[in-house]
Amino acid sequence: MNALVTGGTRGIGLAMVRALRAAGHKVAVVGRGESFDECDYYLQANLDYKQHGIIESVVQNLGGLDILVNNAGLQTHSPFVECNADDFIEHLTVMLYAPFILSQEAVRHMKGGGHIVNILSVAAFQGARYVAPYVAAKHGLLGLTRAMAIELAPDIHVNAIAPGLTDTDMTAGISPERRKFLESITPAGRFCEPEEIADALMYLINSTAVYGQVITVDNGWMVKNG
Repeated sequence: MNALVTGGTRGIGLAMVRALRAAGHKVAVVGRGESFDECDYYLQANLDYKQHGIIESVVQNLGGLDILVNNAGLQTHSPFVECNADDFIEHLTVMLYAPFILSQEAVRHMKGGGHIVNILSVAAFQGARYVAPYVAAKHGLLGLTRAMAIELAPDIHVNAIAPGLTDTDMTAGISPERRKFLESITPAGRFCEPEEIADALMYLINSTAVYGQVITVDNGWMVKNG
């Protein structure tokens, strides 16, 4: 099958790209960097309101599209009262509008059925300090996942994965003291690895009866802190 992973050059996205290719799938990646050599087709693009013909380009270069993974994300930190409108709009654009428009365009090419997997976060279920735009975008993506799942079934399987704290660039700036505390309130006592999130993706794209579900991969975070 042919897959597209947005934000696939690092972290969770990169782990998913590697897992898909190891399983024999052709993979296209959208990223902001100039080049990336761990995929079958790379497209440098910003996920803005125009989208720049991303889906059409992927279909032409891979010969079709069967799997779309809406993974691209960002997270900036600031107190709520200091959040500016531009930051808020950027978060919603990358993590809610882009999945909406890319999914809409992808479905038109998934004639024989396919899979759309949206990458959420445990922040889709709970609040968090200093990341209001991120939390709002992930809550919105959860709702979009459920709406799409109902409307696009049975041919298109739409599901989501909600990672907990994971060892990526997004968590690299956490201080040792803060990390120790977070690990202490996580049942497994550690952060997730990107490859563990990729395992959930591989389950979903091989599923035949799973629609509108969220697989939470968080080392037990939501059980204790949800």
